[in-house]
Amino acid sequence: ISFADPDFLNAPHHSRRVVAAIHRRHPDLTFDATIKVEHILRYPDALPELAEAGCAFVVSAFESVSDPILRCLDKGHTAADASDAVIALRTQGIEVRPSWLPFTPWTTVDDLVDVVDFVVAHDLIANVDPVQYSVRLLVPDGSLLLGETTMTAHLGAYDPTRLGWTWAHPDPAMDRLHAQIATLVEARVGQAPVRTFDEIDALIRSSAETSSARPALGAVSVGPMGDRAHLTEPWFCCSEPTEAQMAPLEPLV
Repeated sequence: ISFADPDFLNAPHHSRRVVAAIHRRHPDLTFDATIKVEHILRYPDALPELAEAGCAFVVSAFESVSDPILRCLDKGHTAADASDAVIALRTQGIEVRPSWLPFTPWTTVDDLVDVVDFVVAHDLIANVDPVQYSVRLLVPDGSLLLGETTMTAHLGAYDPTRLGWTWAHPDPAMDRLHAQIATLVEARVGQAPVRTFDEIDALIRSSAETSSARPALGAVSVGPMGDRAHLTEPWFCCSEPTEAQMAPLEPLV
């Protein structure tokens, strides 16, 4: 089963009681949970209990490894916290499946290089669905970002078909890179994620002013990727819909 509420550990005592009760009644049942980075680090004593009760993996909204972008998004964690969260979960035998928000008005291509470098260094290539690298910030009506000067400078018109405000990156090359990655990801559906990652990584590095070599797997590596636990459908939220998602709706709009 999936505990998909991102505030799963916002009431840690209640969540832990629920997990313990389910495990007593159904000891062979596994589950996944969506947990904020800040909660992973705030409640380390909960992690062994989750592992013992059958937690297969944790979904967590890392979003970026740029601290300025994380502050713009008011995420409540830093890039260093994300790294610590990987280690904290993996120490208990739990894999993390991070969700990313790589394309925002504030993202640079170097920020994207940092994301793929983080994924490699933390042995997360097999843990990230390729669509995550094409996710673009969704700004729905009522978004708190609409009141932020860092956002308003980039806004266009409201698009009712996409239920959000349009925006353009100050560097048109970033919007072109997003389109390239999105097209690549949709064309590679069904391909092994590791192979698709290689192509995405190459696209990003070729767009960077200073090309850098891919880092080696770090100390947090768990070795062979194998078939790590995952959802049957890629999970992502707070993002603009992909073209593949919009296509079936076009006759209706």
